[in-house]
Amino acid sequence: FWLKPFELKYLAQIPLVGECLWSREAMGGVCAKPTPRKSRDIAIIGRGGELSSPRHRTVCLVTAFDYEGYNAQKELPLVSLSCTPDGLRFSQLAKACGAEVMQYFDKQVGESRGFPQKDMIVNLMMNIGQSLGPSDCFVFFYGGHGMGSMNADDDGDEEDGQDEELCFVDPDGHYNPMKDDDIADLLINYFNPETQILFVTDCCQSGTVCDLSREEFGDRPIAHMAAVKDSQYATDLGDGGAFTTSLLETIEDMVEEGDADFSIVHVYNKCFQKYDADGQFEDQTFSFERTPGLDPDTFRWPLVPPAGWSVSTTID
Repeated sequence: FWLKPFELKYLAQIPLVGECLWSREAMGGVCAKPTPRKSRDIAIIGRGGELSSPRHRTVCLVTAFDYEGYNAQKELPLVSLSCTPDGLRFSQLAKACGAEVMQYFDKQVGESRGFPQKDMIVNLMMNIGQSLGPSDCFVFFYGGHGMGSMNADDDGDEEDGQDEELCFVDPDGHYNPMKDDDIADLLINYFNPETQILFVTDCCQSGTVCDLSREEFGDRPIAHMAAVKDSQYATDLGDGGAFTTSLLETIEDMVEEGDADFSIVHVYNKCFQKYDADGQFEDQTFSFERTPGLDPDTFRWPLVPPAGWSVSTTID
């Protein structure tokens, strides 16, 4: 085929949610490049609430999969990606902001604490959640494959009848995904209702992987920034993903402009307008998800680096 491996984060055996240029059968089981959209989504608009106070403690958990160097394709043909550079850069940002950073990559680079095995990561998130209070913040970053679940929607909470999941694998190649229902249950049951929580996911089919539309979330300060909608496929640039790269470059720009206090609305909208709305990455739409009662204007962006902070990416 004429498509190069780094152009899209392909994922085989995924249930087809959106339209594609080629059928699954024609691509040998791989749903490749999605049909370009005719129009772009608009930026998000809050309700004008007052920006929340800075948090006392911020804990950042960073996970990234490249799916190389071990039997990652044992159960699903998960092609190799370049997510580790995203994880390293996001960790660099968090450290510059004074956050407590924990990194887990599927290759031993940088300050990785080990392989991001799902069961261990879930237990770690539970412990972190129970340690944080109403004046604290938790940030979770995931880079890797994402997909619509091959199993039926168990609880009937999906409009498209399909759960979403993050494609975790074990060191022996066993596929052990983190599903949206599991993420939502973890956030509801193990975190203080007033702890601010930010999820950032750079993967395919991930727009609602936190299931934040659940009514039981109420107005809890939880937001999720994703590379794509549930029906779309994310772009891998060969040295990180398009979304994470755009997000980090946006933060660099805002710091250069002298901004020090801004909401998640400002960050998302500036990122969207500069890199997404102009069609630079025409095959994906950056996505934003929040709890039902949350005014995103009140959600303070938790990772603001000091003046002079910079990041080096492929779109410099």
